[in-house]
Amino acid sequence: MEVSANTMAETKRHLQLKDIALAWLRAVGCRAVALEVACPFHRYRFDALGWLDHADDPRAVAAFGTPEGTRESTGAKDGPRAPRVIAVECKQSRADFASDDADPAQLAKRKAYLLERRSVIEELRVKRRESHLKVEGSSLFEELATWEFGQSKIAAYRNVVTELEAIDAKMGIDTKFAQLARWRTADHLVVMAPAGLLRPREVPSGWGLVEVDTRALRKGWEPIAGAPLPCVTRVAPSHLGTPDARRLRLLRNLAVAASRGVGFGLTPPRTTESAGTPEAFAAQPTLFSTVSPRSSDTIDDLPR
Repeated sequence: MEVSANTMAETKRHLQLKDIALAWLRAVGCRAVALEVACPFHRYRFDALGWLDHADDPRAVAAFGTPEGTRESTGAKDGPRAPRVIAVECKQSRADFASDDADPAQLAKRKAYLLERRSVIEELRVKRRESHLKVEGSSLFEELATWEFGQSKIAAYRNVVTELEAIDAKMGIDTKFAQLARWRTADHLVVMAPAGLLRPREVPSGWGLVEVDTRALRKGWEPIAGAPLPCVTRVAPSHLGTPDARRLRLLRNLAVAASRGVGFGLTPPRTTESAGTPEAFAAQPTLFSTVSPRSSDTIDDLPR
């Protein structure tokens, strides 16, 4: 199959985005990071995943805000010392967000209007008529309290939410982005894309946006100790609060992904007959072989 120059350039850019994603995860405090980590409760793979030991790490607080209080109802302990998992999806083109037969500009305009209307309904109707949706103890300050708006029964609010979901589907992001956020597959979900590719109002609900300097991508970014990263957070991700059981499965899959290609066995002794054959030597597994002897190396049977 012939590969065009444009396809090769896009592939290289995507690889660069993933390298920057790993560096960004380390910069926000993650002590363990890996690429291509399988989601154990959906048939998706995260481009990059990071494990944060403590949510109150100063670097994490700068990126994601002050940790919320504990919410036992979600099955997750979200206190300041609780660990968190941060997932990153790297997108290099508009094709990942908008289908060919849709007008991205019109959809984005309508979505911006609906997001504003949803905010008004939340403030003026939901908070006044459904005060029971407020999460008690979520914040010391009233204006920062957490609300379970998704449980609202107000018809106007439900209609706005339904239309927003329909727009996301037309923009081609419902199949993956909305599901990953809806099922709280990680504590924080982040889209990493070249600067200017995605407007903040187009970011999927629950996700954050980290923009990468396009000049760094054109020149070919290389990690240099002490040098600032060529990216900036444009939209802070929501705290989804994934349950502890899911977080542990993600940690296990992260460890598997980080170890992929290492430790499949030492090179066995070569016989005298095949010792001088390059093909025979290449076919033998090595300590750093990139070929796994198993068809699947991740857990994907966790019930929702």
